[in-house]
Amino acid sequence: MTQKSPGRPRALRCFGYARVSTVKQVETPGGIQAQVEKIKKFCDLHHYQLLKVFKDEGISAIDERPAFTKMMAAVARKEADAVIVTRLDRLGRSVLDLVSTVTELQRQGCQFIALEQNINTTTSEGRLLFNILSAFAEFEREIIKERMLAGRMRAREHGVIDHRPRLNIPLDELKDLYFNRKLSVTACAKFYRCSRQTIYERLKEIRKS
Repeated sequence: MTQKSPGRPRALRCFGYARVSTVKQVETPGGIQAQVEKIKKFCDLHHYQLLKVFKDEGISAIDERPAFTKMMAAVARKEADAVIVTRLDRLGRSVLDLVSTVTELQRQGCQFIALEQNINTTTSEGRLLFNILSAFAEFEREIIKERMLAGRMRAREHGVIDHRPRLNIPLDELKDLYFNRKLSVTACAKFYRCSRQTIYERLKEIRKS
């Protein structure tokens, strides 16, 4: 009796994500279409199944990323095995933000691939590089917490109320996290343990002030 040979392993199901920050960059070299082509070529080379490329085109710093939000929702539904970007800064606004997003992908059982930095969490080398990034992000997170705590203590010593009583989200701290340290809305929401909508409301208040 002959034994059946094992079938070919299922091709990795992938989402691509491409982003440019201004409308002008959409058509420039290295813009949105160039990112899409690089992702397609990589998937063809490795025989990966590219299901869809999510594109955020001309998204400003304070706006939501609708395509990114849709992609993460699809990842939560287990529709893909990996997310591919051309560069790390396409996915995250800072190392801390990037690590937060990739950690969420992994929590959903989804791998992450950044082409230019050669980070691929499906490989041991890629996981090692990401772990190094995670260590730097954790160090940055602790430094931020220490500085904020010191600032609050100084404010209390001078009789200054250092937070908004309703939700304990100091606008000056949020402004620093989002605009200077480049944390995303999602990362800020996790930092303050509140909803993303609350962060959007506070950012609007900052913009109006």
